[in-house]
Amino acid sequence: MSGQTADVAGRIEELLNVLERDMKHIEYAVSKLNDLRGFVIKRDEKGLAQLLGEICGETKDYQANEERRGVIRKELAGLFGCQPRELTLSVLKKHVSGAAAAAIAERREKLKKMVGRLRVEYISTAALLSECSRINSALLRIIFNRSRMGPACYGSNGLTTRESGAAFVNMHL
Repeated sequence: MSGQTADVAGRIEELLNVLERDMKHIEYAVSKLNDLRGFVIKRDEKGLAQLLGEICGETKDYQANEERRGVIRKELAGLFGCQPRELTLSVLKKHVSGAAAAAIAERREKLKKMVGRLRVEYISTAALLSECSRINSALLRIIFNRSRMGPACYGSNGLTTRESGAAFVNMHL
């Protein structure tokens, strides 16, 4: 085995380990999105605070994995004579053969499925949070009588009037 072949094999093995950690991170993210929706629906502030702490704790580990993947990608791109941004798993699979190519293809397919699932969970969570925001805005408009677009009431003189006691909170001093 030549020196360059050994380098490529070593870097691919490292990349596969990094991709495994990426898959674990995606599973973790899906789990946390489910937890987030549950805590929002239950209005569990302690659970939300704990979730935030857990996510912050995982950030450094994920960043380290991202950096390691970038370094490996750069090294592999140098070995194959291409730019790091051009080196995808599909391109890498074309440069290798045998068990390494099969392992890369397997990780690629798993990652695609997992990212699809993460996308669905993200969209579900975003929709829930958007609906919560819409409901909160509507409640605030009702409570503070900030509805400028509400129905107009006209008096006998043709002028519009507002019901002064309609809001739960009177903003006038």
